Amino acid sequence: MNLKIEELKERFILLEIWQLTINGAFQRANVYSDGAKGEKMNKEKEEFKKELREFVESISNQYQSEIKEINQHYSNIYSISTFSEKYEILLKDKKLNFGISQKLLNLYLKYLWCLGKIGTPPHFPVDRQIQVLLDDKNPTAWTNWGNDDGYNKVIDKAYSKRAIEGYDNIAELELELFLRI
Repeated sequence: MNLKIEELKERFILLEIWQLTINGAFQRANVYSDGAKGEKMNKEKEEFKKELREFVESISNQYQSEIKEINQHYSNIYSISTFSEKYEILLKDKKLNFGISQKLLNLYLKYLWCLGKIGTPPHFPVDRQIQVLLDDKNPTAWTNWGNDDGYNKVIDKAYSKRAIEGYDNIAELELELFLRI
């Protein structure tokens, strides 16, 4: 088959994955400010999403093999929030908070992992659904997390459950829990 067609097919799939990622991270998060309306702002939003995609894609290259240093993963999540600050005029809180940034990166990595494009990600996309699946009786609103406190509680709970259920890592545990729905 034509190499160009194979490249186009892969790019198509990656763009579709990006759209699913944006939808998953933004759909309940109310990320845009009230002033981010109108045709001019729609163009700005498209530019923001394009640059954000490029930024997240560049970060995802670090995950070609498993990241052993978990602080690097946290740094990558925070870097998305910092990156978004240049679009503060569009964003409700002048940036993407930690909760939205972690969902964006972790969901994108999960898709790439499932396609065999990267190694096992260190974490998984944290949202209300996974909190419930981890038997959290009082799930918190991940869309409002300004730092990693709530996230860490979910990740710690997943590590405990992983040990009990015998999974190699928490990404595999989350995938199994998610597919049980």
